[in-house]
Amino acid sequence: MTNTPPPVAARRAHSFTAHGQTIDDPYAWLKDDGYPEVTDPDILAYLAEENAYYEAAMAPHKPLVDTLYEEMKARIKEDESSVPQKDGDWLYWTAYETGGEYRKWWRKPVAGGPDELLLDEPALAEGHEYFRLGAFSVSNDGRYLAYAIDDNGSERFEVRVKDLHTGEHLPDVIPGMLSEIVWTADDAGFLYGLANEQWRTDNARFHRLGTPIEQDVVLFHEEDEGFRVGVGETSSRKWITIATSDHVTSEIYLLPAHEPLAVPILVSARQVGREYDVDDHDNTLFIHTNDTDPNFRLCTAQLEEPGVWTELIPPARDFYMTGVECY
Repeated sequence: MTNTPPPVAARRAHSFTAHGQTIDDPYAWLKDDGYPEVTDPDILAYLAEENAYYEAAMAPHKPLVDTLYEEMKARIKEDESSVPQKDGDWLYWTAYETGGEYRKWWRKPVAGGPDELLLDEPALAEGHEYFRLGAFSVSNDGRYLAYAIDDNGSERFEVRVKDLHTGEHLPDVIPGMLSEIVWTADDAGFLYGLANEQWRTDNARFHRLGTPIEQDVVLFHEEDEGFRVGVGETSSRKWITIATSDHVTSEIYLLPAHEPLAVPILVSARQVGREYDVDDHDNTLFIHTNDTDPNFRLCTAQLEEPGVWTELIPPARDFYMTGVECY
């Protein structure tokens, strides 16, 4: 272990006021206004000191670190692949190659045919110090792939759309995304959400392929800063869900998948402390909720009155219902 003392960040007078309270933050100077691009020379100099201290402290342990790394790697199947999953006329799976850190995404026709490479993460990650794949969504007809990547560590993803028939990318590029991607029934476009300044998704938007992102339609906007908005779909794919929630309260809206610009249908207005999620089968909604018990129960509702819930499976003292999925 090095005897060199760790670097100590300088304290610089700084304060700000929020909610009527003045807060002193002498380390505010360590946040670069251009993050994730850090160019401030003082910040870079301090980070260099931190890194140098770490390297010096860990240097005596390098042989052990290398041994542990090789031992753990030997216990992992490096060319691991997932079990193929059927979706429509295709089987989809992912696979790692020996020595690779990122997956490749594949598919092949259920009826038989050659494997088709959809997305090559190693190629996308090449040349970047950081890479992460976010949302990955193939259109219902199997022609388009919409996916999102973060290649700078900002946790704000860029959406790209690939034509799987030609292998070419469409000009549709959406920066600043932080959500899932859900295609409409006709595959004319998809729903997504942008991150706000607090790195929260407070909106749900519709993008029509081939149109400028400035024309994207805001379908929902959350006013409560503590809530986060997400998009999804029910098992039947007849409905797109817009869910807004914090850690203890949720609220869900439904949109017809074939009519994304319709007025969203509120399932049930938020009640503090109540969580619920929704799926559907045979024109019936299935509501998984903790409204009467922390162990959750399962209810049903009709689309005409989505807020009127009839208990199907009651809560149990010795059973925690984690979720429900219709098929």
